[in-house]
Amino acid sequence: MQNDDFQQAIALACRALAEYGCGSGIGGHISMRVPGEDTYWTNILDKAFEEMRPEDIVKMDFDGKVVAADRVVSPGIDFHQGIYKLRPDVNAVVHSHGHWVTAQAAMNRPPKMWHNLATYFWGRCAMSPDDSIEAIAPALEDNIAILIPWHGAITVSGSLGRASALHVTLEYVSQLDVQLSATDASPLPDDRCEELRRLVESADYLDHTWGLMLRKAERALRSPSAIDPFEVRREGLSSVRAA
Repeated sequence: MQNDDFQQAIALACRALAEYGCGSGIGGHISMRVPGEDTYWTNILDKAFEEMRPEDIVKMDFDGKVVAADRVVSPGIDFHQGIYKLRPDVNAVVHSHGHWVTAQAAMNRPPKMWHNLATYFWGRCAMSPDDSIEAIAPALEDNIAILIPWHGAITVSGSLGRASALHVTLEYVSQLDVQLSATDASPLPDDRCEELRRLVESADYLDHTWGLMLRKAERALRSPSAIDPFEVRREGLSSVRAA
């Protein structure tokens, strides 16, 4: 991928997360590792996800410094390089303060299994002991998601598409947990979770969800009410779809 491919991919992911209610305020960051380098691309601080453009995506080094750009990033960005250093299998990190993942994080536990999609996180969603930068990456261990108490959530994957799809899925299953936990409803029994996870994984749910997210982002950019829209480069879209 070229530099502008990284920038377009992350800008589109930001717009897509906003379409799912995860980015209408300041805060949250999405990143992609640059293969073969101790660097990654991420979004700036002073715009919401729904406002991000490719030029708002900057390159960072593993010392937490912006490379060749005069833009401000979140002071909480350092857990990205912390994760990349500890997890060579991770190439993308998504962090948001989405309403439902934040409510879930305040409950200080992973979501219960109220739906077959929740099984993606069965035994694979960690809890950080606090929201310090130093605690998050080690607490993630080999999981695909981590909740940060009274703060928000992080999802990780080998690709931007899957990390983003996991994030909107976690937002959904967190909503179910927050709304259903105080009711008489019963979550899935443990002995069904592995079987159901294999089923949803066999349907390529995350890849299809990433495709849907991109379509939503493109439609939003074409809307008359779009905030500071940008033109999606068709020649670079294939790399974004594979990201």
